[in-house]
Amino acid sequence: MEPRISWDELPGTVRAVVEEHDGKVLSAETVPEGITCRTALILSTATARLFLKGALIADPGSWEAQRMEADINAAVGRVGPAMRWEAVVDEWHLIAFDYVDGRHADLTPQSRDAAIVADTLKRARSCRVPAGGRVPLLAERYRRVLRPGDSAALEGSSLLHTDTNPHNLLIASRRGYLVDWAMPAVGPAWVDAAQTAVRLMGYGWEPRAARTWLGGFPEWDQATEADRAAFVRVVGDDATARFGPYAEEENARFRALLS
Repeated sequence: MEPRISWDELPGTVRAVVEEHDGKVLSAETVPEGITCRTALILSTATARLFLKGALIADPGSWEAQRMEADINAAVGRVGPAMRWEAVVDEWHLIAFDYVDGRHADLTPQSRDAAIVADTLKRARSCRVPAGGRVPLLAERYRRVLRPGDSAALEGSSLLHTDTNPHNLLIASRRGYLVDWAMPAVGPAWVDAAQTAVRLMGYGWEPRAARTWLGGFPEWDQATEADRAAFVRVVGDDATARFGPYAEEENARFRALLS
């Protein structure tokens, strides 16, 4: 991954657009985490603090992901920061958000953050898929590894985040925020919770404890065993196709959801 572009390295035309919207930038901090944008900045002006993301239009994958994030922002207001503005200037696509003065979630077993994360994911269930049909179906993401019947197991009407890693889970004043909606999908209501339970195991949770946490989501308990097993198999087959034997450790954690 190429290094992030700092505020001073951005073209003058890009910096000018930002300052037209929010005033002269007094300080800028580059955010190193993330892979879908070329610049990510925490900016302070005399009147505002904002989070700015920028993608190069010449990189269609990143640009499309960022456009998707902008398109669905109004739909995820219960769990995500509000988008302040969107702009295209020269070769850049920019989106600016209200800044959340928080920290990344701690997913280790000793942390109390898992309860806040659970509350955040439950609030996310009230987010509705925006009209227009741009958000892809979850089954489309895995189409190359689907077996007969798998598409039906991945059907649903919920708006999913699908990337609940700690960098996308912010906590401020004991309230959780789910940020970076660049990879949304439409599918079963339990998917984000199941993927998060796998994350918990990756941070040291025993499988039984992670399953107990996941049991706090009625949608998971209400899903059929066949649908849950198909989901675990599809995710594992996709990861193996992309990463080979390096995927086995996480695939084992997915399988532990079914034990």
